[in-house]
Amino acid sequence: MKYQLPKLLWGTMLLSVAFLLQLSCISESSDPSISLDPNLTLENPSREQESYPLENLRMDPTTLKMLADLRAATANYHDLTNALAAGYELASACVSHPTMGAMGFHYVNFGYVDGNYNPTQPEALLYEEDKNGNMKLVGVEFVVVSAAWDAHHTMIPYFGTQIFDIALAPAPLPFDNYQLHVWVWRHNPSGIFTKFNPRVSCL
Repeated sequence: MKYQLPKLLWGTMLLSVAFLLQLSCISESSDPSISLDPNLTLENPSREQESYPLENLRMDPTTLKMLADLRAATANYHDLTNALAAGYELASACVSHPTMGAMGFHYVNFGYVDGNYNPTQPEALLYEEDKNGNMKLVGVEFVVVSAAWDAHHTMIPYFGTQIFDIALAPAPLPFDNYQLHVWVWRHNPSGIFTKFNPRVSCL
């Protein structure tokens, strides 16, 4: 069953997340000790990969393969025009946190926001704007409508061995959902699955 997301509410709710996170204790499910080392060779690497190899991450082989597949599936979206042509549209201003970094601009394909989860088809693409006004792809976000997912599954979705975060309405979205940020295009020293990235900023 499709969840018809009010598009204006999406942006409003995302902008409130930074303020709400300051008021609550944030539990991150990713390992902040994750380190990077060059090793995992990807097919068709993008020239805008920003010297961020997904190499020797301290993860199981299945998760590493899923990360490589996700990067390959989203490499075409370094060019924002390709993302727009694929149905992604701007859904928020740049989202940031005063101490933990930023998420960037969310470009969402609202046709994907439902109770399904495809590990190579993220619901949102995360972009950082550079000083010249160009959008740089830095990561992705998966968003699964929890009510629709739970109707057919007994477990929360996983990306490999990484469990999704649980987000309850009304923030950051107006419906309960399972979500996961994956920083496949900009190294996140806080962890590849952590919500905010200290190496991403809003101008």
